[in-house]
Amino acid sequence: MRRPTTLDKQWQRLMSLCESESKLRCDGGHPKTLKLIASDIEQLAGEMGFNTRRIESRDFRAVREGDHIVRIVVD
Repeated sequence: MRRPTTLDKQWQRLMSLCESESKLRCDGGHPKTLKLIASDIEQLAGEMGFNTRRIESRDFRAVREGDHIVRIVVD
């Protein structure tokens, strides 16, 4: 088994942040925490190369080969 790449780690973190954001939105509270998580998502997704439209819609996609992310879909 290959070791996780930087892209694998970034993807996992992004998905974790999005899941946390979704749970907090469903709970209906925690506005400060929600704002911090949203900021982290925007920063990380931007670093990964996602465009503004994808970041705002939280429509993140990637191509996998086995257990690894080989590239992200930016368009």
